[in-house]
Amino acid sequence: MMHRLEPEDEGGGEGGGMMRWLITYADLITLLLAFFIVLYAMSRTEQIKFSLVSQALAQNFDSNSIIGSSPGPSIITGMSGVQSSAAEVKSLGQLQSKIQAALTAAHVGNQVSVSTNVRGVEVSLNATLLFTPGSAVLSASAVHLLQLIGTALKTVPNDVEVVGYTDSTPIRTSLYPSNWQLSASRAANVVYVLSRVPGIVPSRLSLAGFGQYHPIATNATAQGRQQNRRVNILVLRKNVATVAIGQGP
Repeated sequence: MMHRLEPEDEGGGEGGGMMRWLITYADLITLLLAFFIVLYAMSRTEQIKFSLVSQALAQNFDSNSIIGSSPGPSIITGMSGVQSSAAEVKSLGQLQSKIQAALTAAHVGNQVSVSTNVRGVEVSLNATLLFTPGSAVLSASAVHLLQLIGTALKTVPNDVEVVGYTDSTPIRTSLYPSNWQLSASRAANVVYVLSRVPGIVPSRLSLAGFGQYHPIATNATAQGRQQNRRVNILVLRKNVATVAIGQGP
């Protein structure tokens, strides 16, 4: 008598092998679904974070942000993210007017510019007004001019940064082996005069020398080189000073 062979039941019950395969497949699909849900959630979180960063940068850099645009003009903010107060904006505006009036009275308006930027109020003095070529020694008239500026500076409590710049003409002397030393020495001498103005706390002052590496005009012409030789006095907004200089003990 012939007997028909039945397929083995691997699962111990009817269709057990097929059910085990389906369970494994369902588990795999479930894990893949959970994986993609996690990826989607992470991508949404990053989009939200990017949106928040974009909005913050748009506010910090006013309406011309490279990432987004703010709805309109805003009070200038520094890198610390803290807005300048209305009182500070007003006092810096008054300071700019006082400095401009002092420069006009001294008849040096064509060699000095006063402007406002995101860091504060900046006074840019042409080096020919202060020094002889290749020297960091201030003339008597330059000292008098800086004292006039210092008299205006003492009316505000903000920190002051003095920065020296040169043109690209190389210098190699015993006192100034490079334009780094020349620009830094010029800034240091300006800081020294300002520190001796009654009412100015020396701890408000700082200096830097940038040499020839931040020109505002071409160094290919005599006129351009003259523009590049300058000393800038920058009255820092309080929130900018906190980032640039830090807070002492």
